[in-house]
Amino acid sequence: MDSSSANSMASDDLFDDVEGSLIGGEPKDDRISNIKERSSSGRNVGAFKVYTFDASVEKLERNVTERHLDHAIDSVVPMAIGDSKSKVIRSFHPQKSWLWRQWYGTLWHHGYKNILFMMIYTFAVSFALPYIEDVSKKHFGQGLDSLTHVFQYLMTLAIFILTFFLNQSYGLWRDIYNGCRALQGHTDDLGFLAATHAARDEIGEYTEDARVVLKDIAMSVKLFHIFVYASKTRRYRVLHTKRAIKKMVARGVLSQDMCDALLKMQLYHNDRVFGMIEWILLRFKAGMKNGTLSEDLPSEGFLGHVTDRCLDLRKDYSSFRYTLEARIPLAYAHFVQVMVDALLFTAPFALYKELGMFAIPTVGIMTAFFSGLLDISKIMLDPFDNEDFCEGVIDINVGVFIRQANYGAIKFKQGAETLPVGWIKKTA
Repeated sequence: MDSSSANSMASDDLFDDVEGSLIGGEPKDDRISNIKERSSSGRNVGAFKVYTFDASVEKLERNVTERHLDHAIDSVVPMAIGDSKSKVIRSFHPQKSWLWRQWYGTLWHHGYKNILFMMIYTFAVSFALPYIEDVSKKHFGQGLDSLTHVFQYLMTLAIFILTFFLNQSYGLWRDIYNGCRALQGHTDDLGFLAATHAARDEIGEYTEDARVVLKDIAMSVKLFHIFVYASKTRRYRVLHTKRAIKKMVARGVLSQDMCDALLKMQLYHNDRVFGMIEWILLRFKAGMKNGTLSEDLPSEGFLGHVTDRCLDLRKDYSSFRYTLEARIPLAYAHFVQVMVDALLFTAPFALYKELGMFAIPTVGIMTAFFSGLLDISKIMLDPFDNEDFCEGVIDINVGVFIRQANYGAIKFKQGAETLPVGWIKKTA
């Protein structure tokens, strides 16, 4: 892998650690946190202040630093992926010994503080209960028995509801992942159609006009994917800013003409995605009209295929967007959270009578699994890690999606760039 690819991978890791809030100036709101940047080797390379809440595009436009802009663009510009760390999600090995050795990015890493807190809480309850029993023996046993019954009922209810809740959360996570792949697949189809129907000269190479059309379509596809995730992730929202769009011209992501058209576009920034779909279709139509995109199918057939793919893009993006906007009803999530907290709150009282001080490790184990199961469900309901709920657990690496889509925008052109000598006359 060349040095530019290595640098881009390092900047992607660094940018992921910054969590994408991307504010470098001194904010007026005091809800900020200090975080550490880390290079791909894990070394701390600096500290920044970032917002812990969602910043609007307008606020980003005013306050984002040039360095954060560069990190955001670096993480989506690379066309190819040659680094094993560039994966959509963290992979695992099935060996039990390997799994037990993992810490970062696991629920142990995320939930150990809660486990320790509940064990300390149980210790305090177990230490205090004997003194309370000595003072008030009359009703003490009845109180513990009632809490034991509540605990048992909650245990049965929690097992069923948490299992169902996790299943629903994983279903949403999988739907979002599949939606991302569907968008990538549709744009790959468009790149394939353009590359295989572009005009060629007498020696079988693309004509200059065909290269221009293929480049324009590839740039539009890149912008489509960039704006998809800029619209739905806090981490890449900065790419909607005018400053980022202008910087992307210098990085070759789009042309100056495209930049000028984008800045004049009278659309809400999240709707630029639909503008890019229109650009793609109109560029295909212009290429067909001037003969740059030749084809063996009837004109209506080829244009019909392209139109269908563009409509699929619009439909799947809308479905993807609406799924994220309605992840789960508040009342449902609130009920499950209260139920699990009530179960763990009553556990020390319910278990003390039978287990005594051994209730302490028992409650710790219960917290690890009941609270952990709830946490993993909530994490899956936030596939792009927009909520800052945990660090490094399950979230989808959006930068990889964008880089793969960027590579898909040009790989079919490169695949058909040179043909076997015997095919040249038949293809030209």
